Amino acid sequence: MASNKECLIIVLDVRNCAAEEFKLKSVKCVAEIIKDKIVSDKKDYVSFVLVGCEESNNELYEADNSVCQNVLQYENTQLCTWQLLLRFFKFVNATACDEGEWLDGLDVAIAMLHSAQPLKCARQRILLLYDFNFMTQRHDDYDKICSKILHENIELIVGSHNIAYIDNAETNQPQAIFQFTRKSNIHELENQKHALQLVSNCNAVLCSFKETLASVFKVSNRRPWVWNAKLHIGSQISISLQGIIAMKNESHIKLKKVWGEDDELVEREERFVIKGTEVTPLPEDLIDGYMLGGTPVPYDETLVELPPAHAPGLHFVGFVKHSSIPDAYFCGDSLYMLVHQKGNTSSAQKLDALVRALIAQKCVILCWKIFSVKFNTPRIVVLIPQESKDDSPATLYMQELSYHAQHQFWDFPSLRTEKTECNKDQLKAVDNLIDSMDLECTLKDTQQPRQRRKNDLLPFDGLPSIFEQNVMDVLEYKVISKKKDEELFDEMLKQKNFVDVFWRVPEPIEEKSKQAAAALKKLFPLEHSYAWLEKLKAKEQEQNPAPAIKQESEDTITINSVGLMTPVQDYKQLLQKVRSELNTTKRDAQFQSLAAQMRVVINTLLERNKLDLNQLNEVIKLYRDSCLEFNSFAEYNQFANQLKTKASERNLQEFWHSIVVEKQLGPLVLGEPTLEDELRLKAFYTKPEFEADDAGFQGI
Repeated sequence: MASNKECLIIVLDVRNCAAEEFKLKSVKCVAEIIKDKIVSDKKDYVSFVLVGCEESNNELYEADNSVCQNVLQYENTQLCTWQLLLRFFKFVNATACDEGEWLDGLDVAIAMLHSAQPLKCARQRILLLYDFNFMTQRHDDYDKICSKILHENIELIVGSHNIAYIDNAETNQPQAIFQFTRKSNIHELENQKHALQLVSNCNAVLCSFKETLASVFKVSNRRPWVWNAKLHIGSQISISLQGIIAMKNESHIKLKKVWGEDDELVEREERFVIKGTEVTPLPEDLIDGYMLGGTPVPYDETLVELPPAHAPGLHFVGFVKHSSIPDAYFCGDSLYMLVHQKGNTSSAQKLDALVRALIAQKCVILCWKIFSVKFNTPRIVVLIPQESKDDSPATLYMQELSYHAQHQFWDFPSLRTEKTECNKDQLKAVDNLIDSMDLECTLKDTQQPRQRRKNDLLPFDGLPSIFEQNVMDVLEYKVISKKKDEELFDEMLKQKNFVDVFWRVPEPIEEKSKQAAAALKKLFPLEHSYAWLEKLKAKEQEQNPAPAIKQESEDTITINSVGLMTPVQDYKQLLQKVRSELNTTKRDAQFQSLAAQMRVVINTLLERNKLDLNQLNEVIKLYRDSCLEFNSFAEYNQFANQLKTKASERNLQEFWHSIVVEKQLGPLVLGEPTLEDELRLKAFYTKPEFEADDAGFQGI
């Protein structure tokens, strides 16, 4: 059986002249590789080579002391374990010097791969982490080593800290380059030139530290997949086949393990509600069952008994004309090719005759498939004949069919007719309109170096437009001020003109969108519906009647904020002004600003030594009703919890029981209260610290 295990030799630069940032990142990168292989690739072998050590100890140096000096080789290749990780941390701290050649490190790594050949690893790879800096390097053996790597099918990955990516104009693919600086001398440029040439000379991958891990773990599966099965036709004919995946639509799904909270428990529900009345049945009346959506289903033990397993393989149903099966009925993620079993001459002859007969009759085979005893779910499949050629035997392509119960989902009506079909210019205009409204921050200059292979959708370290900067400022402030006084956030909104700035589209995008929309309107001419316009005008006049001139002069609002003297009257006047705003976004923002003022007033009134309970009742009730009107449920519920905390801290028993509890000024509930809502409200109004503090209120 073929194996997927690999042998990876990691060459690290530990010279004194190498940048400290580079050495720290390279050690962290190697540690991440070892840890990942400990968990996921338990059959992979790894070893290390250090370039730039005072000590010289490697296979090539032992044979000839004049070569591969200042290169330290770790022990033979080993499986990845936690002990290996700890030993690597100790090994990488070997005494360093300024001497050392990266080509010598590669030569030693190649020799180590030769020594590891008895392990029969399917892949041989070298990871070179090197600082191609200003120190001189010998390149005498450059062509020789490149030739070794290429002809021995060794995959080479080169990682460094000053790598960036640009888009190649010819291939339209990301291309790795070195970032040039003014400090670069002739030796550094020479080293970088030879590193870049590794890409073309021996198919090396040049990458930054951010991309190194992705390059190391991008492994293709080399193990051939074969499904041995038999095609049963009637009771007499049985053909031994092998199934091979011809094409596969593969998606790698990564699952994240999520644990439940400590206080979350799964309990058996023994109560239910009928027309608002809670019913608790007796224990002997309970039966086992489960919920399917909102429906209780009794549990039947007989359903647990599994039906007898079907025999694996392909089971013939009938011959069907190929033209009678619409393409829409085919489904599945893979296309399987069925060939005769290797070395089975009888099966080859039967399959060849069957395929020729099917082609002559323009038929296919309809059958059901059982993959194995373990996966014993029948699948309806169609076997499509493929005629034999000089270089390939007769084969059958196997495609899955949707279940008969699913056929209704495949019978789609046509989405458009010929009369409404768009021409190329119209489709292009639609695409231009969509592209013109793109708010993503992508780097348009393809020659500008970047840290990753692909452009970042939202580079947080360099936001190019004021629009994105304002969004980030608001989000950052919102997170930081989440538990602080809302007054600070309110001030920030006023300073930045939140509504105008946040919802404003950047001018270049707005201009492009207008041009694209104008072109779209020309290509899609519309006729005016005068009847529809008349109905719209009548509806607007009904909803927004013109106010009388006298009424405007009488209702003139002269205040700008809610005061402590007459908070109820002030709030009502300002609320009337908010209601008159036609723009929904501005109206909501103005109400949030007004509501923040009201909360400050209520908190101030609660700080007084002698509370005016009647005034507090009016103010809180008015604020609560306005939140109900403007759908500000979350803000009021949060404020109600703050009221409860303040009443508890200041021991405001009379205020709590006489105003909040008796007048029912607690959290708002949307729609008809559910059982969960009722339990939450009950817990809010009957907190222990308010029942035990004053015996006079225990009956409430």
